[in-house]
Amino acid sequence: MSILDDIIRAAMRGRYPEVMPPVLKFDKKKGKEYLAKELGPEAKQVKKARDAAVKRVNAGDYDPYFDVSERFPVNRQNYPIASQPNQTLQVLPAKQETIEKYREIYNNPESKKRLQEAYLKGLDIPETQGWYFMGQLEKEFIDEYGPEQGRKMFTAMFADPMAAWTGGADPTANLLMATYDNFRKVQGANLPEKAFDFPYPIGGRFLGTNAAQAKKVEAAGEINPRTNPKRFNFSTNFQGAADRATMDEQMMTMGYGMNVPTPNTYGAVEEVAVELADKNRTTPMGFQEVAWHGGSGKIGKPMIQFVNEAIERTSSVTGMKPQDVVKGMVRGTIPIFGLGAAGMVQQNQNQSDILNYFQDRGIQ
Repeated sequence: MSILDDIIRAAMRGRYPEVMPPVLKFDKKKGKEYLAKELGPEAKQVKKARDAAVKRVNAGDYDPYFDVSERFPVNRQNYPIASQPNQTLQVLPAKQETIEKYREIYNNPESKKRLQEAYLKGLDIPETQGWYFMGQLEKEFIDEYGPEQGRKMFTAMFADPMAAWTGGADPTANLLMATYDNFRKVQGANLPEKAFDFPYPIGGRFLGTNAAQAKKVEAAGEINPRTNPKRFNFSTNFQGAADRATMDEQMMTMGYGMNVPTPNTYGAVEEVAVELADKNRTTPMGFQEVAWHGGSGKIGKPMIQFVNEAIERTSSVTGMKPQDVVKGMVRGTIPIFGLGAAGMVQQNQNQSDILNYFQDRGIQ
């Protein structure tokens, strides 16, 4: 049970901790002052409770909601965009000579060797395969909204937000930001303009950049594969499209010593992942998820496990049952601090609010 008092615990079922005015701090490296986030008394109490939950979760002292060993992929054939052939392989320069230039750069033997070695190392790390398998979470959306609408909501509330907020974030922070975005949409609120105005525990080194990307995705109603290929692949990987690779910062740094591909050359670097996937008799998605772990040396932890941990933290902080936390997640409330104000009437209203929000934007 949470160490929070009953009043704050109940409040956190319907909102984030109160945001305090920023404080002035001094950056010694840059030699100038800046405004930084300040945690108020309420946020500090929530942090203390959340930190205690994190220790317990890390020790494995809880019952996961989803059985990670039973994870399975989403069926891409149920998703119109994900079921199409790989679109990002076409993200190439206009001139053939420029295409060949970058193909030669990305195909260099040393880079391919590093990627191949990372993949082989990753195979020796448990739980590196099936990282994108989210069929269990998709089922929760289908149970809530029905098959057709549930899949649309899975994309709109999980796959696309995760992709929009993924820049420079680990999966825990990524999930926090994505679900915060869902929550504020239900509330009819705008995204904060400054990083210090985001409530605890939302944060990250590229919070402002990710917020800008989220605004673009929200305005467009989709992730464009040509202008945003990495995020597009990340989203469609969750939707079961295994024929493409998410060439993120880890993959690019590991293979090429660069954070991102040169603009408009994503297809050329993804071709290398496709080639190495064929060599290793796996899919491009399968190659990337294993090589990512092998290159970083991080333990294998599938995305569905990060969802499990978010559910448990929320349950601990709010005192809610895990199944009620999941119900709140798919209705547009936060996974770390729970669903709207207690009671089924408010839960039903949340479902109506989130459906209205996405239906107004053509997702119906």
